[in-house]
Amino acid sequence: MRVAILLTMILLFTPGTVADASPMENSHEGNPIVVINLTYESGIGGGDEFHGEIVLELFLNWAPITVTNFVDLVNQSFYDGIYFHRIIDDFVIQSGDPDCKASGVYPVPISDASCGEGGSSETIPFEADANLTHINGAIGMARGLDPDSATSQFYICDGPQHGLDNGNRTQEDDPGYAVFGVVREGIELVQAAAGVPTTNDADGDGSIPRVPGGPDRPLYEVHINSITIKEYVSAPVVEKTDEEGLSGLSLSVSALSIILTAIALSRKMNS
Repeated sequence: MRVAILLTMILLFTPGTVADASPMENSHEGNPIVVINLTYESGIGGGDEFHGEIVLELFLNWAPITVTNFVDLVNQSFYDGIYFHRIIDDFVIQSGDPDCKASGVYPVPISDASCGEGGSSETIPFEADANLTHINGAIGMARGLDPDSATSQFYICDGPQHGLDNGNRTQEDDPGYAVFGVVREGIELVQAAAGVPTTNDADGDGSIPRVPGGPDRPLYEVHINSITIKEYVSAPVVEKTDEEGLSGLSLSVSALSIILTAIALSRKMNS
């Protein structure tokens, strides 16, 4: 009985190992940091113009195939000069089709019917990880009906979209969509892009309800100037301060005091 009490006290009051937090909440060593530089120049009724950078962290250890594919395309300047061809407010902004590139004047929806159907030449297999979900700012791979049909098209979530998660789809043979990163800076640009007027949402982030169906093409171009690799997350430098050392010592002394009290109480009960 006395041994059981001691073991219990030791387990309760001895510092233990804390499990790693979700990769979507904290940066992890080796992950690529990607920067999307974009510009929106509106016309009549197009809302406010904006320009800036969306900074994303990609989860190499959790979605290695998807991240490697995306990084390879970035290193080829594959995405430079194309535009976000599908925008649905409070849902996603989508890009990645090389056919969606304006030559001179931004094309009207009728003249760029093929835009949104294309991609790179190679497909990649579907990847899912329970740690990667469609939180606000998550980046995922767009695809066709075949889960293994993703190539280069991607989307960024405007708000949480957990209905896209693996295991949350309504059809049994639909595994959901592959998340492979998250916005770390510039979420306000995602929100601004999601709120521009489109062919199905004439006033953008306004009072007129979106009309279902159609290409959801922005009336004015949300242009990707470039996507580049900024850096890779380095290992954090942790220096143990005197205060931290004293804190650990204080905890150890407190634990010892509690154990000794338990022993004394046990002896008193048995006397």
